[in-house]
Amino acid sequence: MRTLPVLLALVALTSCKRRSEDEAARKRIFSPEEPIGAAAEAREQLDPRLIESDPALAHRVLHMPQAEVAERLGAHRAQTRVQFAWFRGPGLADGGSEVSLSEETTLADGPHGDYSIRLSNDHNQGFEILWINGQALVKSLYGPFRKRRTDRTDPARVREQAIAALPSFDRLARGLKLKLDGETRSEGRRALRFSVTGFGARPQPKEAGDLPPAEFPSTPNQGGKPGVPDPDTARRLELWQQEEPISVSGTVLVDAETAAPLGCDLQGRFKVESNSKAGPAAELDLHSVLTTHAIGKDPDLKEPKFEPEPSTAHAVKDPLRFLGKLPVAPGAASTEEPAVEEEDDKADEEPAATPAPAEKETEKAGSKGH
Repeated sequence: MRTLPVLLALVALTSCKRRSEDEAARKRIFSPEEPIGAAAEAREQLDPRLIESDPALAHRVLHMPQAEVAERLGAHRAQTRVQFAWFRGPGLADGGSEVSLSEETTLADGPHGDYSIRLSNDHNQGFEILWINGQALVKSLYGPFRKRRTDRTDPARVREQAIAALPSFDRLARGLKLKLDGETRSEGRRALRFSVTGFGARPQPKEAGDLPPAEFPSTPNQGGKPGVPDPDTARRLELWQQEEPISVSGTVLVDAETAAPLGCDLQGRFKVESNSKAGPAAELDLHSVLTTHAIGKDPDLKEPKFEPEPSTAHAVKDPLRFLGKLPVAPGAASTEEPAVEEEDDKADEEPAATPAPAEKETEKAGSKGH
């Protein structure tokens, strides 16, 4: 009889334990999800006063993604103006070559993740993209809005690249050296003003040793030798591998509360040595400006009238056989259009049949009667 109270006590303890475990599991399942991505990064507390002495923090702030900036500042408007000119061989007899461009980008960030981007340049080119209500609407400067499929466009990437004046300049300078000049006001907010004192604050990142070397396609006339990059790719690699800053100057404005970059006015000169020692170096003059305003104000983005995405031609499953380059395999489905549709098309294109002689006489008699 003494075992009965013991068993009852054990059952009560087990039920209490299970009840507490079930309650903990229920709280875990129905608890709010932890923030991820930009929302999680925006929760990190950053002290902008340490930017001067901490190159890693300077890189963190100057390269802050626009999604994180929107999380930290809320609704706002940002504008960048970039002017650059490439010079190659200014000392040559023919005067060398020059390529210049000036472009302006305006970003409007809404309070619920919606945003619009408008980019234009002095060559009368540009585009506008609107991300609203989970859909992407795109237009050229002078065309109508068209709805784009989200698997064929990346508005978030376009936003990062369009408002990349500050991180691109810092990358070319291989890390700006900043000095704190003091506190100021911007859009009614406390901000820290930094002056640029130099470049090369961060060493170039080394490539991971466990990655294989890049392989480029080879042509038949190379005799099986390793391939070389095409001219366009070679120029891009030449820029990032051999680019060197010559001089930089300017100022950077950082929000004192959130450490988000608010503005910059940077000027610099950079050069890229030619692969051929005898060839002249290419030099770049760059002027980048960033301004942020209307912080906390809803830009009131609205869905404009748009046209559906134009339909594309039917994708042919076997294009070689469709073009007549290869015979149709036995048992394979034909790649030609149904014969009925072709007959319908021919029927539409054929002229009206010539009336019979009897019908002609009837028509003549009718016309005389009238």
